[in-house]
Amino acid sequence: MTLGQRIQAHRTRLGLSQEGLGDKLGVSRQAVSKWEADGAVPDTDKLIALSKLFGITLNELLQVEEPPAAKKDSRIRRKMLLLAVVCFLAGLAVGIIPQAIKQLAPPKLSEQIANHGMSVTSLSGSSETGELFVWVLMEDSAALEDTTVFFLAETDTGERFRQESTDQRASLEGVSYSATFTVPNEPLRIFVGFEKNGREELQILNEYG
Repeated sequence: MTLGQRIQAHRTRLGLSQEGLGDKLGVSRQAVSKWEADGAVPDTDKLIALSKLFGITLNELLQVEEPPAAKKDSRIRRKMLLLAVVCFLAGLAVGIIPQAIKQLAPPKLSEQIANHGMSVTSLSGSSETGELFVWVLMEDSAALEDTTVFFLAETDTGERFRQESTDQRASLEGVSYSATFTVPNEPLRIFVGFEKNGREELQILNEYG
C-alpha cells in the first residue's frame, strides 16, 4: 500500500470526503487528491497533522510499500522525509519550528495554474517602451483566499516591474487574473506572483525578446 492509498484508507475510515480532510488541514481538495494519487507528498507539518487526525503514529503513516522498480528512489525519498521529520521534532523541542514553518513554508499556489498567456503592443522597432497584457487562470479559487495576485516583468539586468492584478473573473474553469503595465523594449521574463501572510511565491510564465 502506498502513502497515498494509506491516506485515502484512513480518510474513508473517518467518513471524511477529500474536501472535508482538506478543510481540517487547511489545504485544497485538489491537494488531497494529489496526495492520494501519489502525485505529491504532503509537507512535514501536514504529515504530522495527518497522523494525529488518523490516530496513528507518524511511523505507521510512513510505512508504505512501493513497486520493486521504484524501491531505490523510494528509499532515498523516505530517508530525506524521515530526516526532515527528525529536524522538525528537534526544533519542536525548543519551540522554534512551528512559527518558522508558518512564516517560511511556500504557499505553492503555482500548482493551481491551469493556463496563462500574454500579448504585447508597441514593443518593436525603435519604440522604447510598450504595453504588456498578462493573464493567468487558477483552478482553485479557495486556495487564493487572502492572497494577492500580481505580475512581474524582469529584464536581463535584473530590473523589475511589478503590477498588481487589476481584473478578476470567475468561470467554470476557475478564476482568471490579468494586468496591463508599461515595460521597456528589451528581453523580459514574465512571472506571476502570489503574496499571502507576508510570503511571496513567483512562477515564471513566459519570456519575451
